[in-house]
Amino acid sequence: MTLCQLEVSSRLSLFYTGKAAESCIHQDEKGTSLTSPHSFINIFAVKWYGESEFWLALGKVILIVGLIAYTFITMVGGNPRHDHFGFRYWRDPGSFATLYKDGALGRWLGFLQCLIQASFTIAGPDYVSMAAGEAENPRVVMPSAYNKVFGRLTAFFVLGSLAVGINVPYTSSELADAFSNGKPGAAASPYVVAMNRLGITVLPDIVNALVLTAAFSAGNSYVYCASRSLFGLALEGKAPRVFTRCNRNGVPVYCVLLVLLLSLLSFLQVSNGSAKVLQWLVNLVSLCVS
Repeated sequence: MTLCQLEVSSRLSLFYTGKAAESCIHQDEKGTSLTSPHSFINIFAVKWYGESEFWLALGKVILIVGLIAYTFITMVGGNPRHDHFGFRYWRDPGSFATLYKDGALGRWLGFLQCLIQASFTIAGPDYVSMAAGEAENPRVVMPSAYNKVFGRLTAFFVLGSLAVGINVPYTSSELADAFSNGKPGAAASPYVVAMNRLGITVLPDIVNALVLTAAFSAGNSYVYCASRSLFGLALEGKAPRVFTRCNRNGVPVYCVLLVLLLSLLSFLQVSNGSAKVLQWLVNLVSLCVS
């Protein structure tokens, strides 16, 4: 359930695309606009959940493939500055940042810190398992789904991580400000930081839009899986029995409502900043899974 709050906070850190948007839309209004579609899809139009996820997932695939292709093209000189930067940032300042200590130990600690930050976001097989209970002919479709999930996760996560390290050095002040000081907008995306550095226009706005839809898809999945997990606990007697009640469409409506209510904790970022609240939620999730 905590991932629902975290996802809203992370999307709010990407929501701004310029000063005009920042001055026109307040944080609380944005939070409401981001959680309302989840309520509609998961309660009133649950039959559209699979259809919406299909198209949103297609957008995510296009995004990651496009960014990997962008990385290769720009690193060999296909950019407005004709800068053949290649693996420059792997040499200076280096591929791994140090943490607490210098040398190899510091780089190892830095890797572990990144692993903690990233491990809770890797999901896929568990979501497939939860959807199996509501799938048609699961004995036929589920084995194929499992096999595809592992391959895609490995390819996209590994290649995506390599691409980020190629595009932006870990010493980038713009990227550091986005996370340490809660600076909103394009600065929160390393790809957009790289595009701005190379003088590429239009494309950063497209990437921001696709990243926002990808984050919405993640939140949609979190609401679905969290509510079904709570429903399963209630059926086993490990949660209040009221959560076993479903509407006429078979949706555990009280479970969905509780998950959505808990996601309102993301409004904490109104006074404390999205970066700080995002870190709180990361710490909470990491503690829960450890």
